[in-house]
Amino acid sequence: MHLAVVLAAVISLVVQPEPATDVAWVGGTHSKIAARAGSLPIHGRQIVVSSSLDGSVVRTKGALPQTIELDPTPTFSPGDAVRLARELTVAMYGATGQLWTPRAELRVLLDDGDRATLVWWVAVSSADPIGSWEVLVDAQDGHALGLPTPTLHTARGNIYPTNPDVSELEEAELLRLDPTATGMEGDWAFVNTCSNYDGDECDGKTRLALEDADGDYLYDPDPGSHDDPFAEVQMYYHLDLVSQWFWDRHGFDHPLPIEGVVNFDYDNAFFGDIDGDGQGEVAFGTAGNGVDFSYDADVIYHEFGHSVFGRIAGQTGFIGADEFGTEWATGGLNEGTADLFTLVLTGDPELGEYAANGFGLGLQGSIRNLEADRHCPTDLYGESHRDGEVFGAFGWNLLEDPLLDADLVGDYIYGSVAAFPVNANWEDASDALWDVADDMLAAGMLTADQHDAIAGHLEASGLVPCGRVIRIDEDQEPQQLMVGVGIFPEAWIPAGNQFSLDAPEGTTRIRFRVKNWLSSDHNLHWVLFVRRGEHVFHDVQPIETPFGNIDVPFPETYDYVIEGEGGEFEINFELDSDEYPLEVGATYYFSLATRVDGSLGGFFAQAEITVDGRTWYEEPPAGDDDDDAADDDDGAGCSSCSSSMAGRSAPLAWLGLVALLGLLRVSRSERR
Repeated sequence: MHLAVVLAAVISLVVQPEPATDVAWVGGTHSKIAARAGSLPIHGRQIVVSSSLDGSVVRTKGALPQTIELDPTPTFSPGDAVRLARELTVAMYGATGQLWTPRAELRVLLDDGDRATLVWWVAVSSADPIGSWEVLVDAQDGHALGLPTPTLHTARGNIYPTNPDVSELEEAELLRLDPTATGMEGDWAFVNTCSNYDGDECDGKTRLALEDADGDYLYDPDPGSHDDPFAEVQMYYHLDLVSQWFWDRHGFDHPLPIEGVVNFDYDNAFFGDIDGDGQGEVAFGTAGNGVDFSYDADVIYHEFGHSVFGRIAGQTGFIGADEFGTEWATGGLNEGTADLFTLVLTGDPELGEYAANGFGLGLQGSIRNLEADRHCPTDLYGESHRDGEVFGAFGWNLLEDPLLDADLVGDYIYGSVAAFPVNANWEDASDALWDVADDMLAAGMLTADQHDAIAGHLEASGLVPCGRVIRIDEDQEPQQLMVGVGIFPEAWIPAGNQFSLDAPEGTTRIRFRVKNWLSSDHNLHWVLFVRRGEHVFHDVQPIETPFGNIDVPFPETYDYVIEGEGGEFEINFELDSDEYPLEVGATYYFSLATRVDGSLGGFFAQAEITVDGRTWYEEPPAGDDDDDAADDDDGAGCSSCSSSMAGRSAPLAWLGLVALLGLLRVSRSERR
């Protein structure tokens, strides 16, 4: 009896660092140090130590406690944790079937105050749709801590001149093939065909590409077939090429040669663990219209880029919450990094000419073109591929700069991404991009002119610094993706950015307006929080839901809350208004969220909005207003809305965040 009491008691565990994972780059080494509490790994916390080429430490970021207090004995079984994780993926995605047997591991989760929670880390998969996720479950009370985090990364592909749309079929030497192996297997990569995929799972593999009498693999393409040996050859050639490039240039190495899986019925390509062996694969389907994604070399480079990001940067989340509201940064940085490395390899800003044909979307041209400038945060939208364009376009501007070259840009980006902490946000990326440029200058790897050129591109792109507030009084008209969830009524989910308008001396009126509201459901509406002088502050709090404890951002500090029906609207602040009086000299901040009134036609709804703002310094003459109908108003006020002053508490419908794409993770509630 005494022994049982001791085992169940809270005890003090010594925190011991794990051996460092060293990521070498041309300017030195970034050492990622994880830790264990006793025998239990600490989840999602690490120290990043950056050293110069001579081994001198130049900076250290992150911290770990010396000891933690914890009851290390779980009372919730791993089997129950797996069942809860599967219930979550079914509720979020309608996910059915599985690709491999779920796994559960006991870990320790630390909050910002170093308080420890014993958790089960659970990995689950689904066959329809194909997916894999990680879920954290409290090992004592059985609550989910956050929502399923996707570990399978899909992409719509990136173009390299060697694809059916822009290049002719040509013979090439297949390097580093193992002469003792059958088919496409070499030092850096091996490729299999999924031989038994029925829409549920891939439980069989084979190899179709066999050498001829001369030892060659001269197959013609057969893109509509699932028995296409050319797909294996194409995949091997480019997977070997990109693996070798990352090793030669950056010393990047996988613990095993990376596997490519081809020739199965799936309208996309992804990097993730499709067969449950604990290793990530690049898996490329054949679309129903006959487009084979493995034919597009840049899709291969992009998906390999996800493996690089996960290994040198680390990612345990995809979307977060902080004092500004919802944050989508980690997913955008992951996608942007994969695009950016592809640009370095190809020198082509246009991505996905061939792969775009595989989605049946009527796309013309390419999926993404990164030649045009993007700005952070103005062009952050709330979807990972589109947000990644900010980082990708910044990289393309570096590549076009005559003072820089592709090798130098690749070294700089690799070193910067390696300095990202786990779950990096845009602020973390800004710090790393600036720090690494300084390190390269100090090490003589950049000239002063090259350093200044990089600094100029960082500032022009808004990446240093990239805030969470978009000014809309400078002719900015940002677009935002708004998401609504039907699990709970009036689920309030904030946009990824806030907006601001200045009211300098002489201002008589300001206007915040949503010009376009393109919604997938007529019951998706909005709620607007307004604050003068500072951004609207959201307090990140844990909320108990039927699916477990979720950290959500509650709007806590604001001056006005205004609700309205879905559709275009505007709110005006004017000097003589009783409802919305203008405070001259103040900056106004706006946080916009969705709310659901009634029921949605599906589990999710979304709206794409366009926001703008305007300042009047004197009443416009008659007939001299905007040509938009929304400007024909009677002065201050808000069309299609009801309002109240601060002090109204946000409804418990924040519980709707539990379904926010199944991606919400625990994050910091304060920013540096």
